[in-house]
Amino acid sequence: MDLSHPITPAQIRAGRGLLKWTQGVLASRASVSVVTLNMIESDQVAPRTKTLASIRSVLEGEGIRFIGSESEGFGVLMRPRADTEETCGSPGGKSPKKATSSSMRAAE
Repeated sequence: MDLSHPITPAQIRAGRGLLKWTQGVLASRASVSVVTLNMIESDQVAPRTKTLASIRSVLEGEGIRFIGSESEGFGVLMRPRADTEETCGSPGGKSPKKATSSSMRAAE
């Protein structure tokens, strides 16, 4: 987690949007109140470093990557989560077939 560049309110909104999360979901997972998150996202308050770190950690844990700089602008990317890479990475993008026990094959 790169704390040298704090995340912006717009990045928090964008990351939450990519995950299709409500403010309530993110607030709960980051252990902050919905009112606090709303105030942070609408740039009404200067959040504590610990609060931003908690929000960032939750979003990054779900595959959100914060990108950009003052000179180039800021944004977010969404990386595939580890558990979805296994199915998406297989040939044809299909899930691997489940193993079938001999008793199940006999019943077919």
